[in-house]
Order: sequence, then structure tokens, then C-alpha cells
Amino acid sequence: MLYVATASFFAVVFLLLFAIFNKLFGKKIKVDERLEYIEKMDEVDLFESEKSFGERVIIPFFNSMGKRFLSFSPVKTNKRKRLELERAGYLKNTTFERLVARRFMTTIVITAGVGLILTLLNVRFVLVFFLSLWAFIFVQIVIRFTTKAAITSRSGQMVKELPYTLDLITVSVEAGLSLDGAIARIVNNIPGVLSDEFAKTLKEMRMGIDKKSALRSMSERCDVRDLSVLVNALIQADELGVSLGKVLRIESSQLREKRRQVAREKAMKAPVKILFPLIMFIFPAIFVIILGPAVIQMIEMFR
Repeated sequence: MLYVATASFFAVVFLLLFAIFNKLFGKKIKVDERLEYIEKMDEVDLFESEKSFGERVIIPFFNSMGKRFLSFSPVKTNKRKRLELERAGYLKNTTFERLVARRFMTTIVITAGVGLILTLLNVRFVLVFFLSLWAFIFVQIVIRFTTKAAITSRSGQMVKELPYTLDLITVSVEAGLSLDGAIARIVNNIPGVLSDEFAKTLKEMRMGIDKKSALRSMSERCDVRDLSVLVNALIQADELGVSLGKVLRIESSQLREKRRQVAREKAMKAPVKILFPLIMFIFPAIFVIILGPAVIQMIEMFR
């Protein structure tokens, strides 16, 4: 009876939250879906029956759930979350709404699973509630931590790929290509994170967005200082009419000099960082090896 009561409690809470969301934002979502349907009326899909079950049912379900969940949060928060997920590289093969819905469903399933397992172990209801709440908070912390770690890793990979990408842009520009053509060569010849960002920028340029806005959008989207400096130099060179090849050569030399300085800084920090393991692990072993026989002889002498 206790299991049925717990399952019924979680079901009632889920249905209550869904009803509140639907009551507050149902009309707005229906209007948005109707407008989207009207905009795509001329795009006739002749192969709807050939799509898989996931494409016909699961993906639209997650998109709808993500839109309903995002409509409950402020617009600024949604923009900040979208920007973080873009910087982490999570939106490469999926949409923002679908990813939010998947994370929401994962959190709900894990929280409900913890509550059900504790109920099966005959734990008190109050303790089940608080432990399930802690499971919910823990999942959110893990999601946030993994997102931050992905952003840091992706930014570091961009910094590592930037010198070689800049060399290819320089050679292409000096060979007579325009900046758009040089970016296209990067996209076609150099795979990687930075190449994906340049592909987005090139796509924005081909859609009609001016070069300056597309480059600034890439700089804001990546949030890498070296890339931002390069973008600002390209924009200033384009506005002032300076030779793009010379600007790229100067930026390349400055970037490599900065990497040398960072390497020297890390080398200078190495003795300080190695001091703690040296004192805690290496010195005791050396003392045991050197003083061990002397201590043993002294013990035998005083017996």
C-alpha cells in the first residue's frame, strides 16, 4: 500500500506541475506552434511515412516539452543558458529545446528512481522526500559542472588550434583569396572545434549577414580572448583598408610569442607545484633509505 501511495504522490505532483505550465503558457505555445505551421505550409513533406518513430514522435515530443519548460523561465536566463550550451558544443547535433527537455526528463527520472528505491527499502516518507530532493539538487550540480568543464576544455582546444588555423588563413590570403575563401579552406581542410565555429560564421555570411557582425558573433559565442583579439584585428583591417596579410602575420607572431610566454610561466611554476609532493612523498622515502640502516645499528648498540 505504501508503494502505491508513493507512486501516486509522484504522479499527482507531475500532473499538477504539467497542468500549471499548461494553464500559464498553453495559449502562447499554441500560438507559436500555429505561426510556425503557417510559415512552413509551403514546405510539403512527401516522405513523412518514411521517417522513423523517433523522428515522427520522440523528437517532436521533446521539442514541445522543451518549449513549455523554457516558457516558464525568463528570456535572459534562456539566452544565457543557450550561450553556455553553445560554448560547450552541446548544440552541434541537437536543438536547445530538445537538450533542455532531455536534461529535465533525466532529472525527473533519477529523482523518481531514488524515491522509489528508498520506498522499497521501507524508509520513512519524510526521509524519502528529502533524499529525493537532494538527488534532484545533485543532478543539477553535476549537469552544471559538466557544462563548465566542457566549456573550459573546448576553449583550450580552440587556443591550441588557433595558430595553425591562422597560418592557413595567412597563406590563403597572401595567395590571393578573400577572407571568405580563406575561411572556406579552413572549414574544408582542418577538422576541429575552431573549424566548426568558422563554418557557422561562413554560413551566416552566406545568409546575408555582414562580415563584421558575423565575426563579432563568433567572438561572443566562443569567448576566447586570443580569438577575440584576432577578430578585432580583422575588423579593423577591413574598416581601415590595411593589408590583411600583414595584419595576419603580425597577429600570428604575437600569438606564438604569447604561447611561449605562457610556456615559460608554467615552467617557472613547476618547482613550486612539485614542492608539496616532494616533501610529503619523496623526502620520507629518501630519509628511510639513508637513515634506516643507521637507526637499526643504533638500536642494536643500545640493547
